[in-house]
Amino acid sequence: MISLMRMSDNLSENNSLHDEPKSFYEHLAELRGCIVHCVAALLICTIAAFPFQKLWLKILVYPGSRSLKTLTWLNPPDIFVLRIKLSILFGLLIALPYIIRHIWLFVAPALHQHERKWISRLSGISFVLFWTGVMFAYWIMVPLAMKFFMSFGSDFLVPNITMPHYIGFTTFLLLAAGCAFQIPIILVFLMRIGAVPRKKLEKNRGIVLIIILLVSAFFTPPDAFTMILMAAPLYSLFEVSLLMDKILDKTKKSNNK
Repeated sequence: MISLMRMSDNLSENNSLHDEPKSFYEHLAELRGCIVHCVAALLICTIAAFPFQKLWLKILVYPGSRSLKTLTWLNPPDIFVLRIKLSILFGLLIALPYIIRHIWLFVAPALHQHERKWISRLSGISFVLFWTGVMFAYWIMVPLAMKFFMSFGSDFLVPNITMPHYIGFTTFLLLAAGCAFQIPIILVFLMRIGAVPRKKLEKNRGIVLIIILLVSAFFTPPDAFTMILMAAPLYSLFEVSLLMDKILDKTKKSNNK
C-alpha cells in the first residue's frame, strides 16, 4: 500500500512529462527495458514466494473448507505444478506495484496532462478497490458459491473435487472480483476527462445494469448464482462512481468561487 501511495505521488510529479519525438527503435528499446524490468521483478518475487507455497494453499482452501471435507488430485505431478503456479501468482501480486510503476513510466509520456493527473489521483483508490474485490470474493462469493454447488450432492452423487480444479475456481473468482471492482475507477476517470458524461450514465441505468450482468457472466462460472453475487456489488459501485463524480464536481465549483 505504501509503495502504491509513493507511486501515486511520483505520478503527480510526472504530470509535466511530455512525449518528445523519438524514433521507432528508441520506443522499442524503452519497451524492451520495461519488459525486462517487469519479468525480472516477477521472477525474483516468484522465487521469494515459493518457500511459502503451503501457506498459499491453506489460504486458498480456507473459504471452501466448510463445504468440502476433502480435496483430491488425479495425476502425481498435479500438486507440484499447482504450487509452481501459485508461487507465480503470489509473486505477481508482490511485484505488482513495481510492475505498474514501470508500465506507467513507459505509457505516461503518450498521455495528455489531465489524463495523467486523474490516473495519478485514482491509482491508490484502484489498489484499495482491487483488494476490496478480492476480500469480497474470499469471504462471501467463494463460500456461498461452494455451499450452493455442493448442495446438489446426494448419496448417489458424491462430490470428489480435485485440488487443481478447486484452486483454479477460487483463484479465478478472486482475481475476477478484484478486476471487476475497478469499474468505479474507470468510470470516474472517463467522466472526469469528459469521455463519458455522467448525465448519460444516469439516464441509461438499465443499459448499464445489462452490461454489468454480461461482465459478471463473463468473469464468473456459467451459473446465475455467482453471476448475481458479482453483479450486485458491481452495480452498487456504479452508483458510488456517479456519486463520486458529483462530489468532485461540487468540490471543483466551490474551489472556483
